[in-house]
Amino acid sequence: MSPLSRPSVPALVRFGIQVLFFVFLPTLFSAAFNGVKYIVGRIAGAEPIDSNPFLTYLIILVLFTFVFGRFFCGFACAFGSLGDWLYALSSFLQEKAGKRIRLPDKVIRVLSGGKFVVLAVVVLTSYLGVYGKVAVIDPWEIFGAFRYGNFLLAGRILMAISFAMILVGMLLVERFFCMFLCPLGAVFALLPMLPFTTFGRKREACIPGCALCTRLCPAAIPLGEDARTSSACFQCGRCAVRCPRKNIRPGIRKLTGTEIPWTATKAALLFTVFYFLV
Repeated sequence: MSPLSRPSVPALVRFGIQVLFFVFLPTLFSAAFNGVKYIVGRIAGAEPIDSNPFLTYLIILVLFTFVFGRFFCGFACAFGSLGDWLYALSSFLQEKAGKRIRLPDKVIRVLSGGKFVVLAVVVLTSYLGVYGKVAVIDPWEIFGAFRYGNFLLAGRILMAISFAMILVGMLLVERFFCMFLCPLGAVFALLPMLPFTTFGRKREACIPGCALCTRLCPAAIPLGEDARTSSACFQCGRCAVRCPRKNIRPGIRKLTGTEIPWTATKAALLFTVFYFLV
């Protein structure tokens, strides 16, 4: 089923939250990742790490992700939201055309290592002080410029090409950038997360041979027997909503993980911290 057809109430709530963050806090991703580059640069220069806005953004998102999982990635990251909307449109058109593009799960798992390569390149070039040479293909800068109505491409041709290629990938593969290229996502994937944030299932309660949760998962996360989602989970909750047996729940067993009050509380906390306090 296309992401645009008959969306569930949790999906509509998620879309509303994504729009809110996209409009009012579109730079959270780039600001937090600048914090990573700042730390690496200070370490390389044997300089003290002083407090600054980029570092503050990074620390808050790391702590929030540790407690609530990758809610930021699934609900508040402008790049992630853009990818969801483009893929929803593409999926709708593919459904109308009677053709669907889907990479095999094995290919997805192999390519998902790409974000760690990107992170390593950024860290290494920042440490060596040559990140500026790599930044000529930085898609985040051109995204920020476009977001604020600056469409001048002078000196940004390579950035625009890089961004255009990512947009094409977003049309063809769900969460393309997040899965394969996002260096901040790589940072989050290395974090430990509190178990109550992750979704899990009891295999004996499943319909034999179902595996709907894995097929629906934008991160292609397989849920084995009594397994829990990994740090790759974007907290979209699609598996819990669509499970025919309602067998998928987070660590807090009284919750389904997709309740509107619970989702809204996390969104309100994150939005309040960054919009009013930081």
